[in-house]
Formats: sequence, C-alpha cells, structure tokens
Amino acid sequence: MFDESFYVALSFFTVIGFFLYLGLPKKLMAALDAKRDEIRDELDAAKKLREEAEDLLSQYEAQRNAAEQQAEQIVADARENAERLAAEAKEKIAGQLERRTQQAEEKIARAEAAVIKEVRSAVTTVAIAAASDLIEQNLSDEQSEQLLKRDISNLSSLL
Repeated sequence: MFDESFYVALSFFTVIGFFLYLGLPKKLMAALDAKRDEIRDELDAAKKLREEAEDLLSQYEAQRNAAEQQAEQIVADARENAERLAAEAKEKIAGQLERRTQQAEEKIARAEAAVIKEVRSAVTTVAIAAASDLIEQNLSDEQSEQLLKRDISNLSSLL
C-alpha cells in the first residue's frame, strides 16, 4: 500500500510545509524585493550620472566651440595684422627707394654740373692758351688752324 513514491511525496510536502511554517517564501520575496530596490536605486543613480555626464559633455562642447571661434578670430586678426604690416613695410620700402633714387639723381646732377664746369674750364684754358700762342707767334691762318686742331686733340686728354 505505501510504496516509495508515497514516501517521496510525503517528504516533499513535509519540506514544503516546513518552508511555509518558517515563512521562507515571505523572506525570499522580501530578499528579492530588496534586491529589486537596490537594482532600481543603482539604475536611478546611473541615469543621474549619465545626465550629469551629458550636461558636462554639452558644456565642454560649448567651451570647445567657443575656443575654436576664438582661435579662428585670433588667426583672422593675425592675418589682418600681417597684411597691414606688409602693406606698411611696402610703403616704407617704396618711400626709401624713392628717396634714394632722388638722392642718386641729385648726386648725378651735381656730378654732371661739376664735369660741365671742368670741361668749360678746360676749354677756356685751351682757348686762352691757343689765343696767347697765336698772339705771341703772330702766326698765319694756316698755322693757327693747325695749332687749334692740336689743342683740340689735347683737350680730350685733359678731360
């Protein structure tokens, strides 16, 4: 009448009854609820950290964008400044070149005036010498022409 399966069933129900007597299902449910609450709290904390991280990320991106704009403005200002300095330098160089050209032209004009003065002086000296020679020697026209030609040829060596 009572075979093995009866005893197994009786043992099974006895253990289940003992578990119920001790309130194991309530304790098990309370432990599961506590674990669920702990996991929920961790998830809420993780959400909060994620939101904070996203806020920080957006702040850092805004700062990066502002820094990039500032860097672009600095580069633009530097380019503008360099172009302005280059234009000023070009103007200064052009002015210096113009002044030096003018000084050189003035120097050339003075040198030309000095050479002309020397040539006139030499011509005058040669003419006076030729005139004095003609007067002294009381030369004929042919002789005076020869003397004049000789003095003119000597004139190039004097210059």
